[in-house]
Amino acid sequence: MKKISFASLLLAFCMGTWAQNINTTDELVANDTIDADTITWEEEVKAGLNIMAEEARNAYYTVGMSVYDLSANSSLFTFNDKKVLRPASTEKLLTAISALSILGGTHEYHTKAYYTGSIADSTLNGDIYVVGDMDPTYTYDKLCELAKYIQDQGIKSIKGKLYADISMKDSLLYGNGWCWDDVPSKYEPYLPALLFDRGQNSPASSKYSDDVNFRPWLHFMKTLGDVLQSNGVSSLSAEGDTLETFPYGVQNLPLRGRRCFYTESTTIETVLQRMMKNSDNLYAESMFWQLAKFNKGKTCTYKDGVRHVENTIRRAGASTDQVKIVDGSGVSLYNYHSADTQIALLRYAYAHEDIFKYLYPSLPVSGKDGTLSDRMGKSNARYNVHAKTGTLTGVSSLSGYITASNGHTLAFSIIINGVLKNSVGQNFQDRVCEILAK
Repeated sequence: MKKISFASLLLAFCMGTWAQNINTTDELVANDTIDADTITWEEEVKAGLNIMAEEARNAYYTVGMSVYDLSANSSLFTFNDKKVLRPASTEKLLTAISALSILGGTHEYHTKAYYTGSIADSTLNGDIYVVGDMDPTYTYDKLCELAKYIQDQGIKSIKGKLYADISMKDSLLYGNGWCWDDVPSKYEPYLPALLFDRGQNSPASSKYSDDVNFRPWLHFMKTLGDVLQSNGVSSLSAEGDTLETFPYGVQNLPLRGRRCFYTESTTIETVLQRMMKNSDNLYAESMFWQLAKFNKGKTCTYKDGVRHVENTIRRAGASTDQVKIVDGSGVSLYNYHSADTQIALLRYAYAHEDIFKYLYPSLPVSGKDGTLSDRMGKSNARYNVHAKTGTLTGVSSLSGYITASNGHTLAFSIIINGVLKNSVGQNFQDRVCEILAK
């Protein structure tokens, strides 16, 4: 068969001539249409990606795609890369990279407990304060440890109240643009400064209260009082009478006359693992709010978190003119940015070892773990894609890193909006990754 130039072949791809009949360059080589000995890796990859772009161009959904060769420090392929789309959970990449850039992987969340007043004859004549820092890993078991720490101060009775200090952030329970009929739930959990077991009804219940007046921080303090009483610590009135339950409420920790006796710490590195591997929205929001409180002398709002993420985007060399961020997890329907924005952040992370060494191991791996455990397991992309998935109704996205057959490390971003079945979007992304890994 007569061989044609690869330039002519690419032109044919762009014109759509080959798109309906040829799926990969393997078929062209098998048919002796092109010479396998002369085609370069880059030409072969671009040919395959052109076919995918043509498919996207004719699809009912919208695709934004960008691939950057990090090893060669050059753009490999783009298609609608500047089109503004909803990113879904690939938004977590922006949150993670911003937090690692500004706070660092060793930054700690601190849940602290204080008492005021004095201890005399095993009675605390004062109050207990628990100051929340939005630690998403805080469990019922840790709460029980806190109760023991109170007893370890020599306290057998408390003539005072149990207070939650939730001044770290505003009192909004959910993110901007979160769907009212999905809250609270596993995917749209409570977002207070103080909670345990994700704010669920009871230890290991995996259920959320349907009481609209339920407040996780009050649930925390009530449960702490219950545990204290079950351990033999009594609550006393001002007159010294024994109360049936501990009085509790919300109050900011006083600036003076306080003593810290308990600190529970969690690092960003620890939170990052579940946040990315499992696409945990609570963990992502907690990291977003850690950013929000950075260098903030008073109660922070989501706008403080947005400011830090936008600053990171600009440091990465991208514009924020066509970027809208309102939460840290990507749950909100108000989030918008492009594949080009994500590539800028992925390049920025790759260029900074102090970011990349934490980010890369946290990403799901194709055919192995996290939200990619059941994808690309039987292809050449198996174990080769380290990327964050994103799924919302009508949205399917995948962004991260992949190692090509020539040894180059590639950054890629694929954002699909308007897809009716998530499987359709995932299939498209998987085929792109298989081309890149070839």
